[in-house]
Amino acid sequence: MENDNPLVSIVIVNYNGQNLLEKCLISINHSNYKNFEIILVDNNSSDDSINYVKNNFPKIKILELNKNFGFAIPNNMAAKIAKGKYIVFLNNDTNVTQNWLSELVYSLEKNKEISIGQSLLVLPDGNIDSSGDYIDEIGRAYSSSDRPQKIRNILSARAACMILRKDIFLDMGGFDESYFASFEDVEFGWRAWLWGYKVSLIPNSIVYHLGGKTTEKIPEVISFHGVKNNILLRLVNFDRKDSIKSFFWMISILFFKNFFGISIAKSRNSQYQIPKFKIILKAIYWILKNQSLISKKRHILRSRQLISNEKLRNMGLITPHKT
Repeated sequence: MENDNPLVSIVIVNYNGQNLLEKCLISINHSNYKNFEIILVDNNSSDDSINYVKNNFPKIKILELNKNFGFAIPNNMAAKIAKGKYIVFLNNDTNVTQNWLSELVYSLEKNKEISIGQSLLVLPDGNIDSSGDYIDEIGRAYSSSDRPQKIRNILSARAACMILRKDIFLDMGGFDESYFASFEDVEFGWRAWLWGYKVSLIPNSIVYHLGGKTTEKIPEVISFHGVKNNILLRLVNFDRKDSIKSFFWMISILFFKNFFGISIAKSRNSQYQIPKFKIILKAIYWILKNQSLISKKRHILRSRQLISNEKLRNMGLITPHKT
């Protein structure tokens, strides 16, 4: 290896998460990999998160924002000041295991083809939260819940614990800032594959994840962006024919579920809550109002595309849908 212990920049976005930060930060400090810096980006918390970190973890770099910028923008801001060869995006509702970071770094150092990696995310009860994200042919993103023993390809890495090479993140322009929060990591991973980068699950790196502890504080905001981003993802990243088909599938599923309580396609996520109809309409309005932006995103994506969606289907990263 060129460098057995390259510097890693661990980026944590926080919004009123003081009650979560203590366990998360203590667990990081118990890591057996020691060459890291921590950058905390705070979305204008009102729960004294900043003072808590300053008083108890004085070495942490803190970016204090004047409002809640969501997830994509704060992570992009942190990446620009990160000094590490690698960046790890880590949620504040995680507890890491002792060798989580060494497994991530050594896997990417050993295999130069891996550009982006994800830890195996485990729920507190021991069940799998995510062993990688995939998307089906009608555009529904979902997480695998099996427990693989070896490194494998995944469509996208969950940003609850994602490692990647800093130069590649900057080359790709970071997370899409139109997303605010929800599906930005799916969009990034999918776009990475289309641009020729490889995304993998690194199952020997284990991170415990509570899940949803920040987003549950702003449920309607997250619900709107979830619907809007889900449509945006389909319209930009799929080829045009498939993007239109997947859009109508999504609207049909939401319509029948909202008004008739009928599922016309088997759910990919049993915990998924159907958004209120007014939120769906608000999201569709955003899409209609931003057609020029969507066209620009499609053009940028296609200008650098090296791999087809058909190849991703053949690789099992875009999967058949369940009826």
